[in-house]
Amino acid sequence: MADFPRKAGEWTELSRDIVYSNPWIEVQHSDMLNPNGGKGIYGKVHFKNLAIGILAINEQDEIYLVGQERYPFDGEYSWEIIEGGGPLEDDPIESAKRELKEETGLEASSWTLIQEMHLSNSVSDERSLCYLATGLVQKEAEPEDSEKLSIKKLPFQEALNMALDGRIKDSISVAAILRYALMKQGV
Repeated sequence: MADFPRKAGEWTELSRDIVYSNPWIEVQHSDMLNPNGGKGIYGKVHFKNLAIGILAINEQDEIYLVGQERYPFDGEYSWEIIEGGGPLEDDPIESAKRELKEETGLEASSWTLIQEMHLSNSVSDERSLCYLATGLVQKEAEPEDSEKLSIKKLPFQEALNMALDGRIKDSISVAAILRYALMKQGV
């Protein structure tokens, strides 16, 4: 644990309590001095894994999307790019390869990092890396026991339309799809 007080840029953390912890997240409560010197509190969700997104695109410029219910949004159904988590100490590309194979059965011969993001930087330290996976070969999927997934392949333009009109809401998916659209335009 850090010595207190602890500086973080212009913020000063006076104390920290771990309110909750499981294998994936830790909820922290801190007494703080804000950058203007005022006293206050800050709650932070510390993520113990890196969020990994994989934009799998085949030679016909088709994208693979994964559909599933998302509990935090009351079971709302969500279409997303392939996603998962990777331990912070692991090579993120190995986590990406594992997630692609688990969820879709696909293996890729080419990997390109296309986006790095902080997903909700006002309350969490969750980081995400998004990869473009190409040179796809279909093998057998190996989903986790907790996953009930639907997989669909569609033209990239249709996925872009879904991201633009709100049918795809997941932030990692929207960012990766928009980034790839810009890459196709040479931006």
